Amino acid sequence: MSGGAWTLHYDWNCTGNYDEAQMMLNGDGTFTVQPSETGEWVINEGKIMFRFDTGPAVYSGDIIDLAMVGISSTFQGLNGCWYAQTGSSTATAVEPHKTEYNVAGKKVNSP
Repeated sequence: MSGGAWTLHYDWNCTGNYDEAQMMLNGDGTFTVQPSETGEWVINEGKIMFRFDTGPAVYSGDIIDLAMVGISSTFQGLNGCWYAQTGSSTATAVEPHKTEYNVAGKKVNSP
C-alpha cells in the first residue's frame, strides 16, 4: 500500500455510531483529512499508524486487503474504534447523534 484516497469511519468511545471523513494518504508519509487536518502515517508489516499534527489523536490498526481497521486514543482518556475503505462509502451512523469529538480527537460539541 502506498497511499491514496480513503473514507475513514471513526467512533470515539466505540458506541456503534460512526462519523466519516475523507482522508488522503500521500506517498511522502503525510496525510490530509477534510476539511483541514494533517498528519503523518507509517506502515510496517501489515500495520498502519497515523497521528495528527495538531493532536491529540493517534490511530493504529491492521491493513486487510482494501480496508483498514483499528483503535484510536488521545492518551488522555478518550479511546475509539475506526475502520477505513478505499474511495468513498455509503455507510451511515446507526442513529442520529451530535459529534462530541472530531476525527483528531478535539472536543467540538457538548453532549
